[in-house]
Amino acid sequence: MNKRFFAGFFCTASMLLLAGNLWAQKDLLLKKDSSEIRCKILKVTGLEYQFAFIDTSNKVIQATILRNLVDSVIYNKYNSDLVANKLFNKKTPNHIAEERGESPYQFVVGVGLNIGNILEFNSASGPDKKSFSATSAIDLGLNYYKEGNRFAMTNEMHWTFAVQKSGLSGGSHIQRASDDLTTLHDFSYSVNKSNQWNINLIVKTNTSIFTVFAGDFFKDYNSMGKIQGFLSPYEVTLSPGIKYQPNNYFRFSISPYSINLYGLRSQQIANTGFYTTTFDTNNNYDLFVFKQLGAELNIWYDRKIKKWLEMQYRLGVSSDYFDKIAKNGLMNGLFITKVKLIKNVYLTHRAILKGDFTSKPFKPYYQQTILLSFVKTF
Repeated sequence: MNKRFFAGFFCTASMLLLAGNLWAQKDLLLKKDSSEIRCKILKVTGLEYQFAFIDTSNKVIQATILRNLVDSVIYNKYNSDLVANKLFNKKTPNHIAEERGESPYQFVVGVGLNIGNILEFNSASGPDKKSFSATSAIDLGLNYYKEGNRFAMTNEMHWTFAVQKSGLSGGSHIQRASDDLTTLHDFSYSVNKSNQWNINLIVKTNTSIFTVFAGDFFKDYNSMGKIQGFLSPYEVTLSPGIKYQPNNYFRFSISPYSINLYGLRSQQIANTGFYTTTFDTNNNYDLFVFKQLGAELNIWYDRKIKKWLEMQYRLGVSSDYFDKIAKNGLMNGLFITKVKLIKNVYLTHRAILKGDFTSKPFKPYYQQTILLSFVKTF
């Protein structure tokens, strides 16, 4: 009698527990392959849905799915099915996100500071660097993405600054090892509901912050004048075109026509001959150069793997229509790889790759730094 009672009680309790778990799965993910996932939506980000569901063994499983694999989401579907003959004010994912306080803006800040390695080849001014240096880096990002809104944007700023001493003696001076400020912007408008095809504009800028004198010193110890400064030189590239985004990792942007604005504010720095090769009417090096780059391909890759590895790669290659790419064109790349050590602390490898195919011989500029970084997303 007691055994039968306890067996029946256990069976009934199990059924009630299972029903309770299923009741918690009140949302429905409708995938583009026509399959459905009954679950509980936990969090919605710009790239993915995080959800929980009950598997066949009655265990609660947490998982994620990329947003571009989902056709639509029905919230509280199974709650509304329980009430008949009534009209419901169905809320869109936008309204749900607003009620949950989720902002379409995402702000990312990263700060790095430590003794790091600097490796540099084919510098435009001064000797190459191959040493350990006191290195700092600032990475800022402001992204906008809203479900149902065709407009999206990515804004990034990356600044690396590093110093080193010219020798071990007490009279050795501090030198600049790196001073590179880069901004990247992608403004796009989707032409279809899947957001795979977009009309976009990519803007890239590059300059330095501090004034540097001959020998990469911060003071004119050699009495040879300045060789670099803020906006001397500066570079702006504008690339309007069509962007194809097959998933949340890759972005391929093809511009039929792009332009490059390159210049300096200081005539003294321009007259070093490091940056421009043409002359004005006064026989001084030009302060401004306008280049028609022709077609340009930009490849952006953003990937997070198991919360411990992050990749943020940017590569742009341009070429004139009428010449082979090996004879006329520019290459510009920024590659950031982060390996998570502990919460918000990463070991970061940063590489800059630039090249002008018109230079003979072709010598691409390469610089890399390795440092610790603190990264926080808001």
